[in-house]
Amino acid sequence: MDITPSLGVALMGYGARVGRAEAVADRLHARALALDEGADHSLIAVSADLCLMAPEQASDVRQRIATATGVSPARILVACTHTHSGPDTGLGDLLAGRALPDHVPAILDGIAAAAIQAWERREPARLAWTRAEARIGRNRRVVDGPIDSGVEVLRVDTVSGRPIAVLFRHSCHGTVRGHDSLEISADWPGAAAAAIEAATGGIAVFLLGAHADIDPRTRGLMDLVIPGQSVGLGAEAVRVLGREVADAVLASLANAEPEPADRVVIAASSRAVRLPIHLGDRTPEAAQAELERRKLEIARLLGTTAESLPRLAELWEFASAASRDLPIAEARERIAQVRLYIRDKTSSFFVRNRRELDVEVQVLRIGRAFLLGLPLEPTTQVGFDWRDRIGPGRIGAVIGIANGWLRYLPHAADLSHPRAHWHYEVLQSLLAPGACEALLGAGEELARALDPL
Repeated sequence: MDITPSLGVALMGYGARVGRAEAVADRLHARALALDEGADHSLIAVSADLCLMAPEQASDVRQRIATATGVSPARILVACTHTHSGPDTGLGDLLAGRALPDHVPAILDGIAAAAIQAWERREPARLAWTRAEARIGRNRRVVDGPIDSGVEVLRVDTVSGRPIAVLFRHSCHGTVRGHDSLEISADWPGAAAAAIEAATGGIAVFLLGAHADIDPRTRGLMDLVIPGQSVGLGAEAVRVLGREVADAVLASLANAEPEPADRVVIAASSRAVRLPIHLGDRTPEAAQAELERRKLEIARLLGTTAESLPRLAELWEFASAASRDLPIAEARERIAQVRLYIRDKTSSFFVRNRRELDVEVQVLRIGRAFLLGLPLEPTTQVGFDWRDRIGPGRIGAVIGIANGWLRYLPHAADLSHPRAHWHYEVLQSLLAPGACEALLGAGEELARALDPL
């Protein structure tokens, strides 16, 4: 389903972007795959060319799909490809209690319609899994740091061999286009899907993996003190990287290993895990006292008084300007302390002034694959951990920004880095340390319940 909005809408993905959509580089779509083995063994996965959406929006879409199809919301995945050149979905408006932008309802309608149409067009099919490799990404946090080059691929054909769909998952941000672009674009995931569809004649559904610390290789390391890092490249670079992933997927299809024809396990389940936000494990009084202490320390670092500090929206730029002439390591440390303060001061805003929140964990089982959906941006190490927990002989893969968005999810290995507080994924996290382990543990329990062996 085409979900491209009209020109003039605000775009989402970069705080540094100025202006609204002036052109369409490529159309945006919602693509869906429905699998049905009968009774309660069914699921629907729908992926939209959007940066992100709020959990409330995803929940609403899932309920609409459930009403139309009879598939329970727990077995419906609503994912975003995370293009940073898609329309604003109204997250800030929701949090502030304002009405959604006028273009948003039609987009959500299109996502629901794609899923419902996929369900209504079911036909007998055969499934086969394979795995490809692609290296369009680089670790944006650590020089030569880990990346997940895997591309998990599900081939869905009719019993006569005609392609119905290709589901593919890879871990890399959709940030080939930068903040300097005012063109609507599905970025490399859209280019990859379009190339796969042109070659196979089926629908190509992309699922984003554990991508939080991975950018396209067209970009460099993210650094707290270097401006202009989100400048991007144009449509040709999008096409090249997307084609690279598509070629890897297409080359792998011939080697796909069929699931048993007599019984393919199709199952899904979800549960909520209650987790504290940063400082949420303290009393409100203790949390406020800690924030006041940090504010005084930041004022001292910046050579001013707490009363003279600018408001939060301007504090980062103020700190950057005040640190410009310092040695780079000292500047990083100053800015990091400011960003940590902003993170913990504003975390409650994202959860409407609560100290904790319920985070949904979803596991989709498709044959030998166990896909873990999280409403977060997980780092590479989160994906590796889940793969190891699922074990050999099976496919364990994380899906990021699944059923909403609650900022970043660093792994314990990321938090143990000696300069973790310099890293964007830590500075942009919402949940207190320990969240990753709790979510992966809940996923393991769901996976065991879905495994009949």
